[in-house]
Formats: sequence, structure tokens, C-alpha cells
Amino acid sequence: MSDVTFGSGDAYVEAREFTLRVEVRCAFPKDYDGDDDGYAWWAEVEPATAEIVRAAATILAGRPGWRVRPTNRGRPATEEVTIVVEREP
Repeated sequence: MSDVTFGSGDAYVEAREFTLRVEVRCAFPKDYDGDDDGYAWWAEVEPATAEIVRAAATILAGRPGWRVRPTNRGRPATEEVTIVVEREP
């Protein structure tokens, strides 16, 4: 976790980050010659990524007094998703 503190207009905002990083790997035999399959194995996993994000957002949104919103840091949603969880005033 890292601490982040910044000003937002007239409000003082404290923030912390929590990262859940999922690395998906597929092992191949020693004679495999690189990306010959075009990452075909990824098609089996990719649908689960949206389910993981949805589950995390649902759990966080279920906490009383907190709201959840997605944000984007310029990366494709197929590679990275950021969820902002904010305490309701």
C-alpha cells in the first residue's frame, strides 16, 4: 500500500492505494517457438477479468457510506482497471 495525499479544490483528500495484480501465465514445452499460438490461451481467461472487476466493485459498493466509480489511467480496460472508492460526505 502507498499513501497519497493531495488537495482537491477546497477539500483536503487523503488516499491510499491497494493493488490486486493478476498475472496469467501459460507454460509450453521446451521446443515451443515463441508466440506461435497468438496467445490463444488468453481467450479462456479474458472473460473472467470482467467478472473479477465486477465482483470487486460489488463488494466495495456494498460497504455502507462508500461509493465506487471506475477511472482510467490511459491503459486499455483489457489490461488495467482502476476502481476509485470514495467515502460519501
